[in-house]
Amino acid sequence: MNTIVSAFVSNVNFRYNNSVQKYYEYGKPLLMSSVPKIIFVDKAMLDCIGENYNKENTLLVEISKYNYSYLHEYQHLLFNFHLNTDNYAKDTQEFIFTMCNKTEWIKKAIEINHFNTENFIWIDFGIRYIFKNCTDNEFTEKINNIQFKLYDNVRIGGIWNINYAYNIDIYKDISWYFAGGVFGGNKNNLLKFAEQMKTKCLKIINEHHTLMWEVNVWYLIYLEHKDLFCIYQCDHNPSIIANY
Repeated sequence: MNTIVSAFVSNVNFRYNNSVQKYYEYGKPLLMSSVPKIIFVDKAMLDCIGENYNKENTLLVEISKYNYSYLHEYQHLLFNFHLNTDNYAKDTQEFIFTMCNKTEWIKKAIEINHFNTENFIWIDFGIRYIFKNCTDNEFTEKINNIQFKLYDNVRIGGIWNINYAYNIDIYKDISWYFAGGVFGGNKNNLLKFAEQMKTKCLKIINEHHTLMWEVNVWYLIYLEHKDLFCIYQCDHNPSIIANY
């Protein structure tokens, strides 16, 4: 069995639809599911959730909006932060910090291990958004099914051909070698992944004085540690969970 891990931090960017209530509606089917899960949320989301979650199978951990990530300590070094994006309101430094902190939340969940499992799966809190043509109950069923899929290595969804070098600037352009919203595996290899992610993020910050989307950093890690990963094909649609 797996423990599912997720997180939500409010107001990390300036998207017009980035309201706590809206993301609560996306996260509600996950919160109500019977899967063991540890979810890190700030006070705004915690207040929004209230008592509306599956208490038997859910551990809610409150985090501070202002220091939830070690990356805040290095924000003053990001004087070369210039991403090539068509949505600057979304792709802020704070949003990038949140994306790059997924492995840290996995690490914290493993340290807590409230449900005493060997395997963990990260699922984006708002991933319900991409399941356009299914009901909340159908979505919850898909979540319930994923808890029994066990892998030793880091099982992670990929979109682009991992063996092809696309003509992009990995430090400025979004790469979709990895989909980003779901990854998991045995806790030991997930801890290795988290360690490599922190090391690589700090290296990028210190050498390039920027940081980019987590999926870009994951690709750089993959190039150096291919044996750590078990990649499956998916897209930003229900296949990201169905093919896990």
